[in-house]
Amino acid sequence: MTITTRNLLAMTLAGASLVALRQPAAAAEKMKLKLILPTAVTTFMLPYLVPKDQGWYEKNGLEVEELFVSGDSTALRTMLSGGGDLTIVGPPTVFKAVIEGAKVKSIGSWQPVVDYRIVAAKPIATVKELAGKVFASAGPSDLTTELPKMVMKKHGLDYRSLRFIQVGGHPARLQAVAAGKVQATMVNTLTSVKGQNERVINVITKLVDDFPKLGYVMLVAKDEDLANPAKRKAMKTFLEGSIMGARFTMEHPDAAAEILAKRAPDMGIDLIKPVVRELNAMKVWGIDGGNDPEVLRFTSTVSTELGMIKREVKLEEVMDNSISDEVIAKMGKK
Repeated sequence: MTITTRNLLAMTLAGASLVALRQPAAAAEKMKLKLILPTAVTTFMLPYLVPKDQGWYEKNGLEVEELFVSGDSTALRTMLSGGGDLTIVGPPTVFKAVIEGAKVKSIGSWQPVVDYRIVAAKPIATVKELAGKVFASAGPSDLTTELPKMVMKKHGLDYRSLRFIQVGGHPARLQAVAAGKVQATMVNTLTSVKGQNERVINVITKLVDDFPKLGYVMLVAKDEDLANPAKRKAMKTFLEGSIMGARFTMEHPDAAAEILAKRAPDMGIDLIKPVVRELNAMKVWGIDGGNDPEVLRFTSTVSTELGMIKREVKLEEVMDNSISDEVIAKMGKK
């Protein structure tokens, strides 16, 4: 049988079609996002670390590249300059940027509310006993200075009796209390549990008890990327994965702790496990996406009252729940 040019072309096209059909769908639909993280791996990243470790993103056609920088402001600036697609930073940083004209939105949160605690040297055991004490904070106007004042005021006490001394980060402030240089400080749950294990502090109060709607971190994207169908699709997959990660952490805290320990071995699994259980008890995770209007409103008001931003930021300026709503419609609320 003679093979004509027309027949050869038809056979070639048919063969090409067959090869195309055999290619995995994910290969044709591969999505990419660059995630900018403002600090080394720590507890609030668990809802992201879980699906990343389990290969969920990869299985669903999403490649996530990580870029670690130092601090919230640097992370947001890097994203705005085109150095990444998403970042996760504190609300005041986002509020300031929006007031200054940045076109960004919060699309969700891994940890919507703070897990800070006021801790004090033994035998101090109550908020009332903090009056007149020396307090370690990260510096003037920092949340670790202003929030203890808010707690004192809420409990009807004179916050002006507190004396603040600037002492580095969370571990350094804990050490200052343990060494007797100060009587109290505010630290995150990780640092607090470490101090409790070493029997050098009492936990006086948890901020989530006094201010349950005070925001912690926001997952932020540029408006232009939210309007880009390809980027939007990738962000939808990313947010679905982080919601699954938050729910997994609630349901399987020890397994989640093991995942965090892989990425932050210096913390030690014996410390991480009780910390994750404590965070679960405080219900800090974004199990339904994490974009709570009440949290944003309250945090904007507090940030304004503390002089951290010039004016309150409106929800429509800073929140976009459209992707979260699509994901929750698919997954259901918890």
